[in-house]
Amino acid sequence: MHLVYVDESGDPGTRAGSSRFFVLCGLSVHHADWHEVVRHLEELRVRLNELHGLSPHAEIHAAEFLGSSRDHLGLNQRQRIQCLLHLLGFLARTEKITPLRVFVDKATDEPNPLTTAWSAMAIQATDKIAAVSHARCEAKGLMIISDDLRPSPGSRWIEQAMLAEPRLKDLLLDLPFGRESHQSHLLQLSDLLSFLTKQMLMPNHFFRGPAGKALLRRYHRLWSPEKDKGR
Repeated sequence: MHLVYVDESGDPGTRAGSSRFFVLCGLSVHHADWHEVVRHLEELRVRLNELHGLSPHAEIHAAEFLGSSRDHLGLNQRQRIQCLLHLLGFLARTEKITPLRVFVDKATDEPNPLTTAWSAMAIQATDKIAAVSHARCEAKGLMIISDDLRPSPGSRWIEQAMLAEPRLKDLLLDLPFGRESHQSHLLQLSDLLSFLTKQMLMPNHFFRGPAGKALLRRYHRLWSPEKDKGR
């Protein structure tokens, strides 16, 4: 069974003033690898505390973490950027985590960005699961975990996704359920990817500068063909 941790950036609204893009990013981990992945992330957070003073228990929320504050969580901006570079490097190196991303351009008159994005995320995860076999478990399944504070995608996306991808019916286990992001390193990393995806599409002032561009270059490595071959 694959656990897919999903977070979003932007908003799913279509009224004037809403964001142009609605983004979902996810991290897929096979249940047989879950304990190892979480242990490695916990070890990395200990190293980030030793190297840069980031508490292993501090929540990394990308929009605030990359804000202009000179002392967020006791770290200056340079220290925070270094922490995120380490985290992106970890995701690029490991073959036990598969990154997923979906973004909907609402300028194309998409009537329901939320349903469209969640359907696309589920179909993308289905394609990944169908393409690989785990040496320690042949049974296939898909469970989606989202940020507990985000709006629920409801059930409409399931109907739309199953029409487009019949294989999903035999994989998906119930509706997505929520967890508080401060309790999940994988949700925090999904938040980071969704934020960076939004900045890739519509960079703010920071991401038009050298430090932001360096972060985006590291982010782009996650989607390289070499990374995908390791799945």
